Amino acid sequence: MPVGPRVTLQPIPLNLAALSGGLWVTAASPGYDLGSPSAITAWSGQGGVQIPNPTPGSVILAFACGATAAGVWQALVGDLVGSINQVLPATTETGSIAANTSGWLGPWSPATFNQQAPTQITYAGAVNTQALTQSAQGCVVVDFTTTTTLALRAYSLIPVAP
Repeated sequence: MPVGPRVTLQPIPLNLAALSGGLWVTAASPGYDLGSPSAITAWSGQGGVQIPNPTPGSVILAFACGATAAGVWQALVGDLVGSINQVLPATTETGSIAANTSGWLGPWSPATFNQQAPTQITYAGAVNTQALTQSAQGCVVVDFTTTTTLALRAYSLIPVAP
């Protein structure tokens, strides 16, 4: 199970133009896209990702998984509950990614999922026990148990006016 720092992904616009030229993520190259649709960076010890998620919460995380299942994913709820900087357990928003599958996670509500006090909280039941850093402020944080054949790319959905 990866326990390590999280990498920040910059979302690329999904619906400004047709997805031609292989812009949708595939499992051919395990890793993550930092925000350039032409490059996937190989995993090197990261246990998850954090994605800036401005209002209205129009970010999705596309995934493609190869022959090794990615296992469990957890989207950490960043909304503080109570008056002593508590958060819901990491197991609140979770699922699994099977081998040889693709799809997306999200979109996420900024009020619920964006990190509001990342350096002041810990998560019970987290698959990645690495402490959050200040760079997670305003981001959706998603952790994974396995990244061996997992490829990720963040997209932003552009609102369409009637």
